[in-house]
Amino acid sequence: MSQVNAKCIYIVSLSVFTLSLIAYLINFTVTQYPGNNYFPGNTGYVFITLLLMYAGLVILWGKTSHTAVAIKEVLYLFMVFAIIAFASNAVQFTPFKPIDEKLVLIENYFHISMPKIVAWTYSYSYFRFMLELSYATLPYQMSVLPLMVIMARGFQLLREYYFLLLVTVLLGFPIYYFFPTTAPASILSSPFFTEEQIATGLKFNQIHQYIPPTTMEGGLIAFPSFHAIWAWLCLYLIRPWKIAFSILLILNTFLIASCVLLGWHYPIDILASVILVIFSHYLLAKCKKH
Repeated sequence: MSQVNAKCIYIVSLSVFTLSLIAYLINFTVTQYPGNNYFPGNTGYVFITLLLMYAGLVILWGKTSHTAVAIKEVLYLFMVFAIIAFASNAVQFTPFKPIDEKLVLIENYFHISMPKIVAWTYSYSYFRFMLELSYATLPYQMSVLPLMVIMARGFQLLREYYFLLLVTVLLGFPIYYFFPTTAPASILSSPFFTEEQIATGLKFNQIHQYIPPTTMEGGLIAFPSFHAIWAWLCLYLIRPWKIAFSILLILNTFLIASCVLLGWHYPIDILASVILVIFSHYLLAKCKKH
């Protein structure tokens, strides 16, 4: 397996951090919107605990001990997620108007109706339950699967995972910043849209009306769909384990389908995600080559 050049990960990480910092500075000096904090609680304490654990293990058994190497890898994973949380906080301060109406016009041209799609899904209760369950698994996949790969010492697989996570943020978050979306429930009417789905648009509107957001529920970015993107990255991470890959393939097929069938995303969001993933893998290949 070709190795990912560590410099690529550092460059992408620094690029994401720098662009996020610029967005923060624009908001601090110009727009001054309120916003949510997407960092989990006690983030600092967790980081310090991991750092102290790693330092203690190095002192006791050295840098090359299995446990020290594993904790160091958990630290890497933690820092990648911290960068993504930092970027999520920054990108919510986009000063631009949503493009949802334009996306709906495009889909109307192709006779795609999100309210009809969601109504069809809700007519099959068991199928809907499977979709809802699949959709809810992504945060657990993104955190648990890397830990399992760390235990299996699949460190090169993790380097690819880190690179792809960060490069999809580097490419996808600016799309949202300049062309924000608030998801179907924000502009379309359906009795089947949930409070969480409506909250996606509510947060955006509150922030841009200088009202501190009253909820953390719902999503953030609709176009492109990061649920679809990261569901694929989780699959790609565990590809050497064929049985686990096959099981997760079924689950994540439901997950990606649920993005549209439950009304979280427009179909065009999924198309944008596919294009972004393909380009991200192209960059990964270039990174390995050089």
